[in-house]
Amino acid sequence: MSKLLLDQKPLLIIPSLAKKLGLNESIILQQIHYWLQISDHTYEGYKWMYNTYDKWAEQFPWWSKATIRRLIIKMEKLGIIVTGNFNKMKMDKTKWYRINYEALDDMSSPCAQNEQSRCSKLAVEEPSLSTTIPESTTEITSDNKKEEATSAVYHFFEQNGFGTISPYIAESIHNWIRDLSEELVIEAMKTAVENNSRNWRYVSAVLKDWSVKKIKTVKEVRAAQMAFRKRQSHNRKGNKIRKELMPDWLKEGEAEVKETKPSQQMSTEQFEREREELLQRIRNYKEKPK
Repeated sequence: MSKLLLDQKPLLIIPSLAKKLGLNESIILQQIHYWLQISDHTYEGYKWMYNTYDKWAEQFPWWSKATIRRLIIKMEKLGIIVTGNFNKMKMDKTKWYRINYEALDDMSSPCAQNEQSRCSKLAVEEPSLSTTIPESTTEITSDNKKEEATSAVYHFFEQNGFGTISPYIAESIHNWIRDLSEELVIEAMKTAVENNSRNWRYVSAVLKDWSVKKIKTVKEVRAAQMAFRKRQSHNRKGNKIRKELMPDWLKEGEAEVKETKPSQQMSTEQFEREREELLQRIRNYKEKPK
């Protein structure tokens, strides 16, 4: 018998929850629900549990931290997960989590008034371990591919010094992947790294430029960059030729104009005065007795 079968405590997957929320999301949500059941931390009238992304990665070692962060942020936006900060030190940014069970109920199929109790237990029910995971549909396969693409972008973002992925940046990344592609978003970040501008504003500016130019592939990016370098090289050569064709006489004339100063020119009055003094000295010399 394989040691990979039930030698470790299995993660529970609720088929109905996976169908409504998504397979990966349901795994994380079920895990949060598990920790909330044994938590003794109560704030604002609710039970809370806390965890870091490093610790989440230990519980879900088959996912990157970027993937876990994206899944949690998605459920935050849906209002299913509520996050807070109840750390004693303000500088401690460890996130606290609770489940908004009412929002989760709203995702379930419409319930009659007498069935509300059954629906409110969507994330709480204990499934039979003999229940199989639902077969993958085309929609689920497509979602998984999108998750993998987004995860690759998040991974590049974190590994190359762009900082922390905030919910705003995560949404912006998702929108650019949808409008252009995963490859172009990563290529834009590579451009930012090459230009020592590791910030999302710079990356967005690059992506906006490509979008305006209707660039759709990395190959087209390479062609546009090559054309730009050729124009730069041509412009530099043109400036050099214009400088070399500048005539020497024009250069010398400009230099002479710069060197000429009004103080070096003798006025007519001064000339007449010096002339008169010279004549007077000549007359005095002739009049001397011999």
